Amino acid sequence: MAQAKKLARFAAVQSDEGAKLTIEGDDGSTVELEASFEQLEILADTLDEILSENDDATEVKDAQEA
Repeated sequence: MAQAKKLARFAAVQSDEGAKLTIEGDDGSTVELEASFEQLEILADTLDEILSENDDATEVKDAQEA
């Protein structure tokens, strides 16, 4: 499996079917994907879960530092 690249840029443009996503790696390579509204909702939910877990970890760390 190829080594993961770092995210350099992300763009989303709404379409009739959902959205066209453009993802650019730190090496300049790009990938364009079409995503349905259902796929966008799953993506948003997944990212929200990750961010919520990070918020919880930050809150615990902040409380420990206090």
